[in-house]
Amino acid sequence: MGRKFYKKPHNWRWQRFYELKNSQTSLEQELEQYHLDKSGGHVHDMYWNNLRDPLAALNGYIPGFHCCVDCYYSDIGMGSQEDICEYNYQRVYEKVISQERTVQKLNIGDMLPWDSRLQELQKALVQGNQIEKRLHSYFKDLNNLPDTMDKTVEYLRKAIGDLSNIEIIRKAVGPEHGEFIAKWCSLLSPFWLRGPESWTPESGKHILDHLFTAYDVPSFLNEQWFPNPNGGFGRDYIPFKWICWYLIIGQGGSLKNASEYFGWNLSNKFQHFLKDAPNTDYPMESCLYAEIRRLGGNQQDFMRIVYSRSLVIDPTERTSDEPYRRFWKNTVVWLIRNRESISDEESNLIIDWALHRYTEATRNGNEAEFTWKGRTVNNVLAASEEYLASRYLPSWVGYQWEGHYWDWTFTDAKDNIWDFVELTNGKQLYEEGRIMRHCVGTYAGRCASGTSAIFSLKKNGNRVITIEISPKFRILVQCLGKGNRRPSEEESKVTKQWLSSVCNKDL
Repeated sequence: MGRKFYKKPHNWRWQRFYELKNSQTSLEQELEQYHLDKSGGHVHDMYWNNLRDPLAALNGYIPGFHCCVDCYYSDIGMGSQEDICEYNYQRVYEKVISQERTVQKLNIGDMLPWDSRLQELQKALVQGNQIEKRLHSYFKDLNNLPDTMDKTVEYLRKAIGDLSNIEIIRKAVGPEHGEFIAKWCSLLSPFWLRGPESWTPESGKHILDHLFTAYDVPSFLNEQWFPNPNGGFGRDYIPFKWICWYLIIGQGGSLKNASEYFGWNLSNKFQHFLKDAPNTDYPMESCLYAEIRRLGGNQQDFMRIVYSRSLVIDPTERTSDEPYRRFWKNTVVWLIRNRESISDEESNLIIDWALHRYTEATRNGNEAEFTWKGRTVNNVLAASEEYLASRYLPSWVGYQWEGHYWDWTFTDAKDNIWDFVELTNGKQLYEEGRIMRHCVGTYAGRCASGTSAIFSLKKNGNRVITIEISPKFRILVQCLGKGNRRPSEEESKVTKQWLSSVCNKDL
């Protein structure tokens, strides 16, 4: 396939998603239309969007789980630590407002249940006043919530002051989300810069900005207070990471300094570029935009990465897989450096090829780590086109082999149906490779010889992950999604359950 074929995007979808030359079309509109039209699943912010315990990052994190270490209830299949944390927070809030004479029961002229003065500590809270350290300390204290419930309730009552302040927040937000936001504002009341009683609609400020911020905050962080940000999925909790960012930036703090406490992976200039990040449904995309800009990229580079999906990660999260982090950064830098020499479609093809080379080198172990050093555009395009052609040569379609009877269907707590289905002939491998945009079809020989077993993981009937197992040792060899993307935390968790419940059951 010649170079000329890729000179310009020939598909209207590519043109629609990538061309940002029309000054009347904002990046936010481009992304909104992209997610509306793009087929296939999205790698959501599974970790932080499902996380209800703010201490997971403080206590350590087990890959495949969305909660804290020592997650007993999750291990025995009786629920999750998230549910326990959510229950505790709800109890705190109910105790805060459950006086015998609540606002709803007060008569005009009655005295309020407790002193309306804010505690001395709160009076000292000004923008930039060690907000990073105080947030970390506050969340650490919440770790002992079951044992210190009464103490925490009293602390929050003093921070909230007059009980009518909760009612002010409810009314200011409105009936749809008033109770939801009042609850979380109350639990974060030690970080109020101003009391609700001083807020007026005429000020032009949202009640949240009035309470918590002295400086402008990126719009995508404002949205995270609501149960269905940007019209997305509903939830009954706030994503603590992004609310932490809202408080830190809004009170003049530094995300870089906060990363020392919370374990985030942030550079000095990241926060500078974050202020111009698009307001997307997925905060990780806003972080991705800021990191690409920090590395020297522009909107076109960002849209190319987003369209590929294979390199869409939250660059602010630490990972133990340092080689992949290095590969990711070097790939993005190479694409930015050669932006003008490749088309949008070529960029997507190159990303697929590079991920294939990286995963194969990682899988085999005896190959040198993939590097971009010395790779020219022409050489990379030639190799990418050769890889594309190899994915569609079904010389192994007629191969067949015996399965291992490890198929499994699992329904999670959200009624998602997960199916693990073993692929037992070359035709099935060919279809899996074609749909998932990777080279699993070339594994037919390995499967026929018993060296490998390939499984397709489907979520609600849609292919999401391809899994390779070593039948001899019953261990996971690789687990990758479309275009060799990394699995989400949710997918990793389900895969881990399958491995322990089915593959390793008889060991």
